[in-house]
Amino acid sequence: MSIINNQIQQVPGNKGLQSNGLKNTQQSNQAQQPAPVAKSDVVAEQSKALASSRGDQAKFTPEAQTLLKMTQSAKDVSDINQKKVDRIKQALENGDYPIDAARVAEKMVILEKLLQG
Repeated sequence: MSIINNQIQQVPGNKGLQSNGLKNTQQSNQAQQPAPVAKSDVVAEQSKALASSRGDQAKFTPEAQTLLKMTQSAKDVSDINQKKVDRIKQALENGDYPIDAARVAEKMVILEKLLQG
């Protein structure tokens, strides 16, 4: 900015502009100065910087850790009893599996009522 002010001063007939230019420059410099920062803001920024340098971290409560372990264990357990499925398949193939048509129809009606509301 001082180079520009020096050039303006060297131009003949710009005495009025010099003082206005200088005032405008001073005002813009004052406007560009950062506002005072509270100590708590500085501490918060330092904490963020420290946390980001260490990487993100999270601490879980013991209850949350137990829930996580239980969820992972439940994923490993199959919902299907494969032995029972194999036994029924074999019985169907052999014609040994009794099918109660009335019971099947009754369950279908109940299901239809549930779906209709």
